[in-house]
Amino acid sequence: MVRGRADSKRTHCVSVRLNAEELARWQKARQQTERKELGAWVRAVVEESLNGHPGVPGDIPRVPEINETAYAQLVNAAEELRGLIHLAREEGTLPAAADATLTRLGNAALHVRGLPAAPENTAGQQR
Repeated sequence: MVRGRADSKRTHCVSVRLNAEELARWQKARQQTERKELGAWVRAVVEESLNGHPGVPGDIPRVPEINETAYAQLVNAAEELRGLIHLAREEGTLPAAADATLTRLGNAALHVRGLPAAPENTAGQQR
């Protein structure tokens, strides 16, 4: 679980009082997501509401069922391409566009999951 970034430390606490029924409803809604902490779920629900995101409030992005096969194929293709690029580097015959191709393939896998694409200039450095 991500707890924020080093350059954006959370320093403020917000307290909310709930009655037993409200707490039960919130916990039930949180349990329908993959959030383990009520505070993380509440933060996600509020942020999603403010940013107009669709879906189950506080849910962690999942691969839609229809895209599971496509996602698995893209991940396998990316791993095979990564291996071919590694071998080509060892032999000194690496095509100029290999890293860009690997980045596009990785971004396609992220797109299938509904996640943001990696920046073009740094994706090849993340190995």
